[in-house]
Amino acid sequence: MPEYQLFPDIKLIIGKYDTTSVMNAAVVNFCISGMCEYSVGQQYYYLKADNCIVLQNVNFPGTGISYSYDYRGITLLIDSQYRDAAFSDFLDMQELFRKMSRRERCILSADEKMRMLFSDIYKEHNSSKAAVLRIKVLELLNEREIAVCAQQGLIEQIGEFICRNTSDHYTISELSEMFRINPTTLKSMFRQVFGSPVYSYTKYREMFRAAELMCTSDMRIIDIAEEVGYCNPSKFSGAFREVMGVNPKYYQMEHKKLYADRNCLISENLTY
Repeated sequence: MPEYQLFPDIKLIIGKYDTTSVMNAAVVNFCISGMCEYSVGQQYYYLKADNCIVLQNVNFPGTGISYSYDYRGITLLIDSQYRDAAFSDFLDMQELFRKMSRRERCILSADEKMRMLFSDIYKEHNSSKAAVLRIKVLELLNEREIAVCAQQGLIEQIGEFICRNTSDHYTISELSEMFRINPTTLKSMFRQVFGSPVYSYTKYREMFRAAELMCTSDMRIIDIAEEVGYCNPSKFSGAFREVMGVNPKYYQMEHKKLYADRNCLISENLTY
């Protein structure tokens, strides 16, 4: 996980990062490929290829992040107490935080210019072109206005309801009637808020939950499949591979290998 301190209060991370290691920071995360899940309290947000998520406060209670096996991405961590004025002629950080304060978190679909900027940053991150990277970060941070979702509170209630009832699959019509919202509005706003269509949201949550169980329990894959609502192992395997990038067995084996390597390293260090 290469990290670059581009400015005193702005850090660039290539690849995966852990929110527990980040303090008092706003986050701009762009997904190049694969997928990741942000959990904020009882709500879940999904970042897919060519999408960008902005979080005003990554230390919001209960915030965490999980990745698909094939995830590749770039993250900017911006100190929320930002005070550096070294390049104030190029970047108005107060204006940036004003934009971000309108939404605690939001997901943006990257336009061509944003995709090119992130692609350039990803390609150049290990070539010692610090000055180029800094300029591109400045361009990126000034690039987009963050739109406000007028019914975000209601949409988030719907998302939380879906996560509490993943074993039940509700249609757009049923949800719109239950929460008294126009079906077309529900579909468009839900994707804007959570980064996923309503019909995919449950599947994403189930697969990331399955991955979590593979990493934190000794359950068999067939039992994990049933735990997240799949009685057919082949259907579970196909859904897991579609979301997480590899089949369940491979994912579980790689996690156990990583866990064993970490324990081995810890044991070696304790012998000195």
